[in-house]
Amino acid sequence: MEITDDEIVSGIKKGDETALDLLIMQYGGLIKSIASKKLGDLYRDECVNDVLFICWKNISRFDPEKSTLKSWIAAICRYKCIDYRRKYFKLYFDELDENIPSGYSADISVMQKETEADTEALLADLPETDREIFRRRYIYEETIEEISDNMSIKPSVLYNRLSRGRKKLRDLLGRRSL
Repeated sequence: MEITDDEIVSGIKKGDETALDLLIMQYGGLIKSIASKKLGDLYRDECVNDVLFICWKNISRFDPEKSTLKSWIAAICRYKCIDYRRKYFKLYFDELDENIPSGYSADISVMQKETEADTEALLADLPETDREIFRRRYIYEETIEEISDNMSIKPSVLYNRLSRGRKKLRDLLGRRSL
């Protein structure tokens, strides 16, 4: 018997844990594959669990007219992997001294480059000014006031550009298939 995405979604919306088991059977391999590719063994299982929890708690946000369940789950997983990479970098770069064995510095460098490449790929569909705003706000964690001063753009315009950019990225991610 073939289980459909509609059955999985409606079951999760009803709070049926069996539907979550079906989601794991149907898409667990995809989630684990993405997490393994982006994170390796580092935080992979924790990331997979977080993705499943997000799916469980936010299933009402899934819109079958915008994307397939598979694409929606994959997008959640990619974003969560980026979060874990940031977490990893903060943990280890804050203590970057002789406490980190020399072999790990190469792994950290490779992961940092991959994260930067993933982020740039996500931002590639935005105009250059918007990409710079996103980098400053979300990567370099500058405040709106700092960005406004540095780029000579009013804060209200920055908020609008960030909002439109996030919407565009959500729409693009929803339309892309795996």
